[in-house]
Amino acid sequence: MSDVLNLGCGNRPIDGAVNHDIVAHRPEVTVVHDLNVLPWPWPDNSFDTIVALAVFEHLEHNLFVNMDECWRILRPGGLISLKLPHWNSDISYRDPSHRWFFSIHGLDMFDPDTKYGRDYEFYPMKKWKIVHGPELNKAGSSIHATLQVRK
Repeated sequence: MSDVLNLGCGNRPIDGAVNHDIVAHRPEVTVVHDLNVLPWPWPDNSFDTIVALAVFEHLEHNLFVNMDECWRILRPGGLISLKLPHWNSDISYRDPSHRWFFSIHGLDMFDPDTKYGRDYEFYPMKKWKIVHGPELNKAGSSIHATLQVRK
């Protein structure tokens, strides 16, 4: 099995990765699963890296639930690369399947090294370290960040 999981690969499959999507719409999709159905189909500690670009805003569960599943399936020290829609962008609202929108500091709560993460250390229980970002793209429509799981 690959060490990289590409969640909701869409039209951006990654060579050599486990490319996931909700339907097998292209041959590179190796796992078909509805991420709204928990638990996700991968065992604990399966991957070193998860790529989740423009995925979590489409799911029924909030970011805490989705990040907990990523925490579960990442190995200690594993990384997740995220792209999330910024709440203050018209482009973010163009897609009617978006359920969630995010602030540039919305990921701070996951990292106990940030002020927000210290103030709300009791929530969430699964901890992360922000290793890159979060930062807005040039259009101001999405937030990019990389977090490292703390186990």
